[in-house]
Amino acid sequence: MHKKLKALIKDLRQQGPLIFLDSQSQEHPSSQKSYLAAVPDASIEAFENQIVIHHSGGERETYTSNPWEALKQFRKLYPGRHYGWFGYDLKNNIEKLSSENPDNVGLPDMFFMRPTKVYEVEPGLNQIDKYNEQKVEKDTSGQDPLELSNLRSGVTETEYLAIINKAKQLIEEGEFYEINITHQLQADFQGDPLSLYETMRNRGPVPFGAYIHYDKASICCASPERFLRKQGRVVTSEPIKGTSRRGVNRKEDMALQEDLRNSAKNKAENIMIVDLVRNDLSRIARQGSVHVDKIYQLQTFNTLHQMVSTITAEMDDKTDAVDAVRACFPMGSMTGAPKIRSMEYIEQLESYKRGIYSGAIGYFTEDDNFDFNVVIRTAIVKNARLSYSIGGAITADSDPHEEWEETWIKARALTGWQNEDVLSTRDIR
Repeated sequence: MHKKLKALIKDLRQQGPLIFLDSQSQEHPSSQKSYLAAVPDASIEAFENQIVIHHSGGERETYTSNPWEALKQFRKLYPGRHYGWFGYDLKNNIEKLSSENPDNVGLPDMFFMRPTKVYEVEPGLNQIDKYNEQKVEKDTSGQDPLELSNLRSGVTETEYLAIINKAKQLIEEGEFYEINITHQLQADFQGDPLSLYETMRNRGPVPFGAYIHYDKASICCASPERFLRKQGRVVTSEPIKGTSRRGVNRKEDMALQEDLRNSAKNKAENIMIVDLVRNDLSRIARQGSVHVDKIYQLQTFNTLHQMVSTITAEMDDKTDAVDAVRACFPMGSMTGAPKIRSMEYIEQLESYKRGIYSGAIGYFTEDDNFDFNVVIRTAIVKNARLSYSIGGAITADSDPHEEWEETWIKARALTGWQNEDVLSTRDIR
């Protein structure tokens, strides 16, 4: 990260909430502009059904409402560009669902702000070196020291394997076709979370990264996945399903790409989510306008290969921008299919409240365009404790041991700069 950009972020976060939407990988097909938004004059937060608005005059208002409807009213009251996030548990305000598992982080289910300062970051300040055959080492130049210790999961490997086997049993019984099962890592953390974000950024540049400073928490997101984008009347979703590690050399790397490209299991995962996204988009689209533009496209990042599909639709003129997001939320790649039934069982099989993880970070423009990522590969630092969730899609032919290992491949954006021995703690509660 350019030192001028880093200095600016450090300065602005002293003045309140800050959101940096960081398209780090300039040559990625989904690369876009990067925005730094800060010093809001108004903001809205949602905690379950309680809404808190910080008005431009300094007044704080609290009332009970559906968060989605409250956000629509907030955007009318304070027109302009709005930056923020939707947490996964807003599902409860869309369908008859609940979240009873313990919340280990304590962030609002929703937060949006109208910033008074917005910077469009020049690509030259945002450039990251491409992957090559050399091992990516930690770049400590100009960075504050970081310490990550006592890394542990909320479940042991044995417990996770049992959960996967239970999910496979439910699939056989016809409860759902696919389900996304995750577990949450916790660690002790010392250092500046911005330096952690910078290190994750150097480790594996992505098109939908984000750094958020909010109250006493920092969110360091290295997401490769777009949830939903609207430009004019065209809405685009780019679900990811299918993951492989990178090879240690070019030959192995190409072989792993080919294996992923030809994997029947990964294609099955992908096509089920494509169908789910098509169904979601059909709720807000003009009849006959939903199209699968790309299927099984292989995209490569520093730490892994992934299979991506692209679905587009032309949005109905009568649909509000917030309603469009709500109709497709949360991203099907983070739930399973059918979506509602999968989310019911996710609550039973997992042991923590997902919160912002599996949600979406992004922005609305003044003319009702928007762009949101899927919150994955995300570290949340609060009160010297780090939380990081990992998981994957489970289908009838999933191998529980391979699923466990895949989750740890996805953690390499966090653990890659640490000593490899850190992974030996993964079977500890």
